[in-house]
Amino acid sequence: MKYIWPLLAIITTTVHAQTFTLSEKSLIELSKKQNPTLDEIQATFLNSKAAAMELEDKFGYDLYAGYNKIETKEKATIPFQPIFKNVNQYKVGVKKYSKYGLVLDANAAVDQRSGASASGSDYKNIHTTIYEVGLQMDLWKDLWGKITRKQFDNIQHLKKKDELQAQISTNVFQNNIRRIYWSLVANAEKIRIYKNLYATSERQLKDAKRRKANSVSDTAEVARFESLVHQRKGQVLLQEYERENLFKTLREMFPELNSKNLLLSKYNIDKTVYEVLTCSMKIGQAKEIPFEYTLYDDVIDYLREIQTNQNKVDQSYDDIDLKLDLKLAQIGVSSNTNDSTNYYGDYNDSINDLRNNDRSSVKAGLLLTIPFGESRKDTTAVKEKITESQFKANIDKLSAQTKATHTQVQESVKLLSQLIQAQKENSKSLAVRVKEMKKKYNQARIPEYALIQDEDSLLQSDINVVNTQLQVVNTILDYFSVFNTYPCSFNRTIQ
Repeated sequence: MKYIWPLLAIITTTVHAQTFTLSEKSLIELSKKQNPTLDEIQATFLNSKAAAMELEDKFGYDLYAGYNKIETKEKATIPFQPIFKNVNQYKVGVKKYSKYGLVLDANAAVDQRSGASASGSDYKNIHTTIYEVGLQMDLWKDLWGKITRKQFDNIQHLKKKDELQAQISTNVFQNNIRRIYWSLVANAEKIRIYKNLYATSERQLKDAKRRKANSVSDTAEVARFESLVHQRKGQVLLQEYERENLFKTLREMFPELNSKNLLLSKYNIDKTVYEVLTCSMKIGQAKEIPFEYTLYDDVIDYLREIQTNQNKVDQSYDDIDLKLDLKLAQIGVSSNTNDSTNYYGDYNDSINDLRNNDRSSVKAGLLLTIPFGESRKDTTAVKEKITESQFKANIDKLSAQTKATHTQVQESVKLLSQLIQAQKENSKSLAVRVKEMKKKYNQARIPEYALIQDEDSLLQSDINVVNTQLQVVNTILDYFSVFNTYPCSFNRTIQ
């Protein structure tokens, strides 16, 4: 026996440690931790962030290097023409891309070659060193990066928009968690109502059996109450099944709950409805839509900026393209001879020649591209139409959602509160009627089905009250999903 109590204490402690109490506060805190839904939201934002970073990388510096080797056994067509049978070429440089339509290039190249001519001349390690600076510039379509900058700005706007939408999605997720919590509260209320009526039906069955034994009632009446007991027990079991489904949803959202027993915290649904009504009255007093409490208007602003920029990009699709390619080079050559037959050189000589002699060169080129044909114009028109339709639909949807949410919430909650009051008055009246019907039934003045019918009416009225209360809570949570920072005691996510 001395080992039993410590063992029971360990078991009790273990069970207690595995219990998670479900409350608004605990679920909101849980929603802020890593979970599959937040991971999906973060992944969506990271996609646009990665795209922005990739574009920023494009406007950075690129270091490049190359090596080329040539070996040949060809013969010269002219006796004194040298054939370089062994050539090694090296090149290293850095390139800078700018969002202003410029590409800057600086590089150094070395050409080392050896060979001979049929006339008897010999060339060994002849070096040519070239220092080159290049500039590429768009002179029309993307002059000073007018198109590139639009694309760059759009990526930045898209990143900021997606960051805001990630915040909105996170807030919606937290409010959805709160909906599940209040669904559990409503479920608990329904279970309580059904259990009370189930207990009543058991007492009625027991009483019916007693009445039958005293020859006051018959087998049919007892069977009817037996059926009622099973019916109401089924109603309880159905609600318990619904509760387990809600638990399952929470466990899918938060895998860490899979190893815990879930217990609903204490609640006060009437106090909650009062909080919601107070909030809705405050919302209804606002003469204008409180955009300062929502991120939707910022998202709309970014969408409009992106649309304006994209329109300019679309319009440039069939525009002419004129590019300038400018290169400045300084060249040094090492090719020395003592007898005008044997030539030799090295890298240092080419560097000295580059410093001491002006062998500079300038290369400039223009490339003009003129698109023609009706197909490109048609493509441009289609691209503009797609952009307009896509952004207009998104902007109109968000704008309508923002306005409708604010406009309707106060009136909706007002109507629902009146409905709750009417339903409660109905339940109150039905409770009085059921009480009187029980007296009449006990006096054998009415059949059992009349009493059961009134009890079912009271049950349905009480259930309707719970459903409407839940609808009131969900309505205000819909409002907080749009106006996420609205100052209200029931807006738990900003506490």
